[in-house]
Amino acid sequence: MSERGFRFIDTPETAIEVTVDGALRHLPAGRSLLAGLLATADGAPDFFCAIGQCQRCRVRVNGTSEVACLYTPRDGDTVETPETGGRA
Repeated sequence: MSERGFRFIDTPETAIEVTVDGALRHLPAGRSLLAGLLATADGAPDFFCAIGQCQRCRVRVNGTSEVACLYTPRDGDTVETPETGGRA
């Protein structure tokens, strides 16, 4: 019988360096910006749809408005969250 639920994988991930609201942060490579932020930070709003429809995760990346759940960050990106004026 197969187990249900999450299967945790102990494979180390490659991290990228991203500046978030002026602070250098390490996020997992290959994940959406939203997934990386949720995995490494706390204090997020209570709901994100994670498919780009609600627009609650809109941020500014390198000066351009982006939906964080649909954006895959690159090493060296600069992200501004709504708390610092990054919402477009």
